[in-house]
Amino acid sequence: MKKISASSDEELIAMLKDGDFPAFGELYDRYLNPMLAKAFDRLKSQEDAEEVVQELFIKIWRRRERIELQFSFKTYIFAALRYEILDFLAKQLHRKNHLSIDETDHLQVLVQGEGFYSLEMKELQQQVNEMIDNLPEKCQLIFKMSRNEGLSSREIANELNLSHRTVETQISKAIKTLRQTLKNINSLVL
Repeated sequence: MKKISASSDEELIAMLKDGDFPAFGELYDRYLNPMLAKAFDRLKSQEDAEEVVQELFIKIWRRRERIELQFSFKTYIFAALRYEILDFLAKQLHRKNHLSIDETDHLQVLVQGEGFYSLEMKELQQQVNEMIDNLPEKCQLIFKMSRNEGLSSREIANELNLSHRTVETQISKAIKTLRQTLKNINSLVL
């Protein structure tokens, strides 16, 4: 019998879909360090990078039966990592903007150089929310279902009676618009 470490990614994915935890462990071992490096490069925090990568691997395990690869697993997992980083940054902005005044005074976590930039963060979050609200109705709905409700593109397609490709195109359009807006607003983003 072939050693699991000698299996291709495609073979490991097939085993993973059947609930094979050692196959998952092998994929984890193969991709953990490169993913941590990429996440750290984007987030500039080892702790945040570890959190994002761990969350992504948890999602992969939970959704293992639904993984459909159109490209290599490497392409799939690094694309998923980019989305996970965007989600993390959006949630981080949301959390920072919803701290109470007492928590903000107590934690004083929004320091950049010598001054606080919480006002900038609130303005950024407001601009991002406005940008999302200005997306075409279908694009906005699909994006919110994907990001806020955590639904996969296939689940959204089924729920809205749309093609999987249409859903992916709309999510891609929203992310591209969001990314461009964030790049224009602040250097915080990818």
